[in-house]
Amino acid sequence: MQAWQIVAIVLSGLILFLIISYIISMHFLFKIMFKRMKKEVLLTDIDLSKTHYKPFMDMVIKNMNIFSMLPYYKVSIKSLDGLKLYGRYYKNGDSKKTLVFFHGYHADPLNNVNTPGLKFLKDGYNLLLITERAHGNSEGKYITFGVKESEDALLWLDFLNKEYKPEEIVIWGVSMGCATVEMVSDKLPSNVKALILDCGFTGAYEEVYYSIQRRLKIKPRLTMVFMSLYAKIHGFTLEKSKAKNALRNCQIPSFFIHGKNDLLVPLSMGNENYNACGAKKEQVTIDASHAVSIYVGYDEIMKKLDAFLSEYVK
Repeated sequence: MQAWQIVAIVLSGLILFLIISYIISMHFLFKIMFKRMKKEVLLTDIDLSKTHYKPFMDMVIKNMNIFSMLPYYKVSIKSLDGLKLYGRYYKNGDSKKTLVFFHGYHADPLNNVNTPGLKFLKDGYNLLLITERAHGNSEGKYITFGVKESEDALLWLDFLNKEYKPEEIVIWGVSMGCATVEMVSDKLPSNVKALILDCGFTGAYEEVYYSIQRRLKIKPRLTMVFMSLYAKIHGFTLEKSKAKNALRNCQIPSFFIHGKNDLLVPLSMGNENYNACGAKKEQVTIDASHAVSIYVGYDEIMKKLDAFLSEYVK
């Protein structure tokens, strides 16, 4: 065997090794980004003094502890792909208005809604807190960045209307939960009177692209080919601009919230969604990081939100 043949064989083997290694690395990257966590971490289980919650941790811990003692009904639905999904329904007397809440990526609902949720209860709302697929007790192996979750959202609203018959519904979504709501904002039932849209991204594709770029410091065009392929293998599509496009046809009054220092879902995405929204709308931006605007700017946000909701909810 001649020397050039040996070199060709070695180079071919090296190239094949690199290709296989890259494909394997893409597989593990998909698992890291999309697979459920073994258990969501509650804010009461960590030292908040070492996190960006430090300035308002006393309020968060106090309100989470209050929430944990409130009675609720354990409710469930079946997704279109056969998953059993769970939620908590907090009944508030004979109230005919309900706040439905969708949490963020790898989050527990109480981490996001504890403080504003208590205020909505005080203001006379029932609460339906959704535990999204592949989180908590809800079934599902993979998180789909709002693609399948938005289908689940419509089923939850159908369940709520059939089971509890609210006259008025307000929906609040945070981060991925916000994008989930936005993706079906043009398909919601008529008794949904207002949307509270907190730091949502424009689409699953854009958020995955942005997250990989931020973490790995690369332009992940080829990586996204594999992420999209693996997503299709697992039954969903990383659609581009699904949230933004749906908002163009949204007719439900929408209150947008976003942190100016958000590194996980950039304010630019929030602005794109706000500008695309075809409904009556208002936007509040707070000097805060991801998904904590409601705590950093609680008084300012709730004052403006109360005035906003008073126009559309009895």
